[in-house]
Amino acid sequence: MHFAFVQNKGYKYSTYTDSLGNFKLTVTPNSALHISCFGYRDTTFNITNKTEFAITLHIAVNISASNIRKSDNPNSNINFAQMSDDMSRIPQRLPSDTKPVEVTIKAGAGGQSISISVRDETFDATQGAIFPVFYPKEETVGSRYMFKGWVHGYVIDTTGAVVQDPNYGFEYDKMGGGLLLTKDKVSAIEINRDQIKSFTLYDNANVSYTFENVPQIDKTHYVEVVSNGDKYKIYKAIRTSFVKSNYTTDGLTTSGNAYDEYKDEGTYYVYDVQTNDLQKITLKKKALKATFAKDGDKLNKFMTDHSSDDIDDTYLSGLGVYMNQ
Repeated sequence: MHFAFVQNKGYKYSTYTDSLGNFKLTVTPNSALHISCFGYRDTTFNITNKTEFAITLHIAVNISASNIRKSDNPNSNINFAQMSDDMSRIPQRLPSDTKPVEVTIKAGAGGQSISISVRDETFDATQGAIFPVFYPKEETVGSRYMFKGWVHGYVIDTTGAVVQDPNYGFEYDKMGGGLLLTKDKVSAIEINRDQIKSFTLYDNANVSYTFENVPQIDKTHYVEVVSNGDKYKIYKAIRTSFVKSNYTTDGLTTSGNAYDEYKDEGTYYVYDVQTNDLQKITLKKKALKATFAKDGDKLNKFMTDHSSDDIDDTYLSGLGVYMNQ
């Protein structure tokens, strides 16, 4: 089954199954996997030293909101289940001259709360609306949003708890810097940044994109994790700007573009986990040699083996995996 959520219980390692139901996940011999999928009963599977296995999910009887909604993690700061109950009390549409409204929802026996903002979905995206317009006018190139529609994903909150629910869709606003959430694809909320450590989103091809909250790099946007490890982390800070058409012609010569464009610009950083050192880098061999100076021999070996490759995101991802071995 596609998009069944698989979590290594007790750890933050999680993933989704692909279109054939396959998945790979980091586990220990004694790990227990928790599998959930919309319309099916949750299943827990003990690894007991197995490396390959088949898991069968059984259809839930009398499917309703009460038995498909995930129970809350008592250690989590983000209470999605309670939000689904209380969202009906939030105005779904606001007058066009109204500023975004900040709302705090109380949730759980412990009185936990989550702050969200609601904006009118009729606002045009280029004017700062929170509700995504996934398909702008034809002549516009690119998008302010990471994906072309709502996608599956999960959040790691500040306590390290995994928060996931099959009823919710996610989207990342590259311009505004907010993680958006919807339960009905009609209204959306932005999750309070202070409650998020990281989040992982999956496109329809099951390619995952992980972002972390790293204020040292950017206080208003999340940064993409290009490579993750115990020694080094490689980050990409994405800033998206809206560039209007600037096409001009005098009948003989032309210049500029005849279309509006959302333009992405990436800035890269290497974080040394052991020394807590964060360095901004350029995609040049000289810059990489200076950053990984203490592991110079290892870096030179990687560069020799990949001498014909362009230094891009794929190159940096492979480099991060190699340097963390």
